[in-house]
Amino acid sequence: LQMSSLSCRLLSFLAVFGTSTALLCLAWIQAPESAGTAQKPHHWPWTIDELKGVAIFLGSYRDEHFTYTVFLFSFAYLFKQTFAIPGSFFMNLLAGALFGRWLGSVLVCPLTMMGASACYCLSAKLARPLVERCFKKRIRQLRDTVHDNEHRLFYFLLCARFFPFTPHWLLNICSPFIDIRLGEFALSVLIGLAPYNILCVHAGGTLAQLTTMSDVIDVTVLLQLIAIAAIMAGMGVWSKKRNRVQPTIVH
Repeated sequence: LQMSSLSCRLLSFLAVFGTSTALLCLAWIQAPESAGTAQKPHHWPWTIDELKGVAIFLGSYRDEHFTYTVFLFSFAYLFKQTFAIPGSFFMNLLAGALFGRWLGSVLVCPLTMMGASACYCLSAKLARPLVERCFKKRIRQLRDTVHDNEHRLFYFLLCARFFPFTPHWLLNICSPFIDIRLGEFALSVLIGLAPYNILCVHAGGTLAQLTTMSDVIDVTVLLQLIAIAAIMAGMGVWSKKRNRVQPTIVH
């Protein structure tokens, strides 16, 4: 019975992934015609130079079909976030190149929260047996850490999101199983990843001048993100101490 349940969930997950992939491909293939002369990309960009080619094509396409460009970008962004597929860095750069620094930032921050929340829900409903089997040790460690920080959990989640070396994809798929509520999870993603998202989007506004990833994320930026994470951790410690002291106060 347990094996049957696992197979059913796995098949359901594959069905959701397959349907989402087909819809994304259909949205790309059936996009309205464009009079632009830029060559249509045939695969997802994995380098800065390839991303520039995508930005050139979509830039000319955006001028003719702005609403559809926003829809296509949002669909692709949510797809990658929902299924924990690497590439958000390039998507953020592309947002800056296509929509400008401010509109791009306003777009990607909610998309990050919605995509991560969809990943959370998908993991909770369909991937539990697989996640617990593949990441059993990690889940146990994360659950212990969450319980140790239950009085300052939101600060802990913000700290984890601000910290530049956190495996966010792992936190997204494991959070349903380590006693983190969806509302708290979603808000921590929205706020905690905002500095990183905005930084990348703003860099995307000058995409033509970028040559490598280090032009966006250098040592100075990493130290700034680590400093923000440290501040959040400090606030969490202060909050925990305050909660311990407060019951002893005589009113």
